[in-house]
Amino acid sequence: MCAAECPNEKMPTSDDRQESCRYPGTDCYPDSLLDAMLSGLIFFDTEGIIFRTNTTARKDLHLADSVAGCKLGDVCSIDFRGSNILADLLSRFQDPAVTQVPLTQDALLCTKDGKVSFFAAGRISRLERGHFVFAYRNTVDEMTNESMINIALSVSKIFPWFYDFEQQTMIIDQRYFDFPRIPTKDRTMTLEAFAERLHPDDRAAMAHAFALQLSGVYYPHSVPFRLRRGDDTYEWFEGQSAYLGQLKNMPYRIVGICMSTQRHKDIEDTLNDALRKAQRSDQLKSAFLANMSHEIRTPLNAIVGFSTLLVSEQAEMTPEEVEEYAALIEKNGQLLMFLISDILDLSKIESNTMEFNIYTFSLNGMFTDIARMQQMNMKPDVELIVDLPEEDMEITADSARLGQVVNNLINNAVKFTPVGSIRIGYRRAGEDMVELFVEDTGKGMSEEVLGHIFERFYKGDSFVQGTGLGLAICKTIVEHFYGEISVRSKSGEGARFDVRLPIGGNGSCL
Repeated sequence: MCAAECPNEKMPTSDDRQESCRYPGTDCYPDSLLDAMLSGLIFFDTEGIIFRTNTTARKDLHLADSVAGCKLGDVCSIDFRGSNILADLLSRFQDPAVTQVPLTQDALLCTKDGKVSFFAAGRISRLERGHFVFAYRNTVDEMTNESMINIALSVSKIFPWFYDFEQQTMIIDQRYFDFPRIPTKDRTMTLEAFAERLHPDDRAAMAHAFALQLSGVYYPHSVPFRLRRGDDTYEWFEGQSAYLGQLKNMPYRIVGICMSTQRHKDIEDTLNDALRKAQRSDQLKSAFLANMSHEIRTPLNAIVGFSTLLVSEQAEMTPEEVEEYAALIEKNGQLLMFLISDILDLSKIESNTMEFNIYTFSLNGMFTDIARMQQMNMKPDVELIVDLPEEDMEITADSARLGQVVNNLINNAVKFTPVGSIRIGYRRAGEDMVELFVEDTGKGMSEEVLGHIFERFYKGDSFVQGTGLGLAICKTIVEHFYGEISVRSKSGEGARFDVRLPIGGNGSCL
């Protein structure tokens, strides 16, 4: 609104200007001085009539030079949460003791036509002789940059800090204390307190970097370190710093950032573990392929050799020898069949084509059938003990696949039990679970073997026949039924395998 549109307002005369020169904040300051200021300035009197502005204010609010003589409230408004609070701010000057009224934080300075609006910080100040000045600065870019930086720092867990030479303390972002839950009162930490929280192995490298920066030697490299959290666990961070200027051959200020790298360390450890497992799996697979030729050739040689001997017309054999050779052929034929079966099962697992026939069956019946067949495989000095509850229990699963698991565990026990017993059976484990077990008094396993016993191609004893696939296949079948398999063992004290399964047949959905 121009001066012509404010007919009821009195324009300041030259005499008024000369008189106001005696009062700071009015015409005694030349335009060149006020226009050089980066803050916007709007001078007005007790009635709210504008009598002077500087270039910054006219540019920010798109005001004409003729705005003098208009009321401040007709030119702009101060919006806070949808309400114009300009009148409220001005009303506070009714108290003669009030000399300054700051703008509300996050207030918007707007033109009356609504074409211009921006966040502003500043205050309205009382001058002498009933004059006032509204001084402000546009904070839109500042708030935008600050918000963007805060978002970036929060997402990346980067925490800024600087070293105060006067107080000889580090002033650190509050989030740095909140994140590792380190108590603080004023966001400060001495170098001694910081060093005390460092992992002992990382203190020397950090002290070296700090010493260089404190002496004015630029050190551009990042320093990894572990910091003790509030719960006494350590977290990986990475710090980097630089100094600002020099004063008397010393840095004026050292500024820096530290960033939590624990997530990257965890990913790195996971990838390294995966790489080691892949390398180990590759080594085991290579050993498996090399071993297969031996494992298959051994029963084949026996089968071919004894078969040739039996059909040879020149061989003179007693009936006992014929029976013995036939038994050896049968035994090696079964061994060869087991080897081929394991390889086929592995192929089905790899291609996800293993089939399951789910139905409800008796556990007592399954164990009785297994015991009858396995009795013939027992060594002369090994007793097979069947330990079943008096009350039969039914389970919904695949009887053939579950029987395969139990048979594999028994066959494994037979290999490593020259003398003693093998006990098989099951027990109810809670309302909806059942636990199957195969326990032997054999040679047992070391801690190292226990850690890898369910891995594919792994053999705890390379001198014992087998592909190293049986227990891995058992684990896969059990997990298809939403169960779990575990083992307890010590060297020389036998082993016990437990298979926990849901009774209700959760595996029926597979």
